[in-house]
Amino acid sequence: MSRIFDALKSAQESRTKTGLWADKLLGLLEQPDRRESPRVDINVELTVYGRTPGGPPFYETATAVKANANGGLLLLTIPVVEGQDLLLINNHISREQLCSVVDFRVQDSQTCEVSVVFPAANPDFWKIPVAAK
Repeated sequence: MSRIFDALKSAQESRTKTGLWADKLLGLLEQPDRRESPRVDINVELTVYGRTPGGPPFYETATAVKANANGGLLLLTIPVVEGQDLLLINNHISREQLCSVVDFRVQDSQTCEVSVVFPAANPDFWKIPVAAK
C-alpha cells in the first residue's frame, strides 16, 4: 500500500512542477474527440431495421437524440452489438441510411444509447448543416 501511495504522491509532485493542477487532473484520462464533425442535439423519430444477434429480423420506432454528418446517437429498446448493421429511416423526410453500431450503453432497464456511424458522411439524412472543417 505504501508503494502505491508513494507513486501517487510522486506523480502529483511531478504534475505540480510542470504547472498542471495535480489535485484536479491526477487519475483522469483525457480522450480526444474523434468525431469528424460536431454533434448537435436533435429529436428525430426513426424506424430502425436490423437483425438480432443470431436471431430474427426486427424493426422498432426509435428516437435520435444527437447527430452529425457521420452518424448519431439513438435510443433503442432492442439490444444490439458493436459492428451490427442497421437500416435507419428518418420518418419525417422518408430517407433511408445504412449504418453500423460503434458503441452502446445501457441507459435503464428498457433503453440503450446506441452510437452509429454511416459508411460515408450524409448530413442530408438528419437535415442538419455541415460543419466547416
